[in-house]
Amino acid sequence: MKPADRKKQLIAEGRLYRAEVMIAKETVRVSLQPETLARNALARAGLIAVSLLQKRSGLAVSGLNLPVLLPLALRGVSALAKKKSLLKATLVAGTVAGVVAFLMKMKQTPMNQGQEDDPGS
Repeated sequence: MKPADRKKQLIAEGRLYRAEVMIAKETVRVSLQPETLARNALARAGLIAVSLLQKRSGLAVSGLNLPVLLPLALRGVSALAKKKSLLKATLVAGTVAGVVAFLMKMKQTPMNQGQEDDPGS
């Protein structure tokens, strides 16, 4: 390859590299905006919750489309936040349901362990 051709090739590669760096900078800038960070954190929390639900309950929840359901859930939370009385009632109901589920889980655990330890089964 002639030196002139090699020089043109290096200049073209440099332009391409600079363009890719600019695209990467823009991607990082957009990704670090508070709205994007919050959306990503909420999506990860939702994925973790779905994974834990599937692992603990054995339910097949793989058909859930979290990116579709997440905006709907956010709209519901936003609507509840506008009405303070509904938000408080929902938080209380959720807390009570969580405590009841936890107590039921704790109550079932000793019975299941007793069945597993029984050598006659």
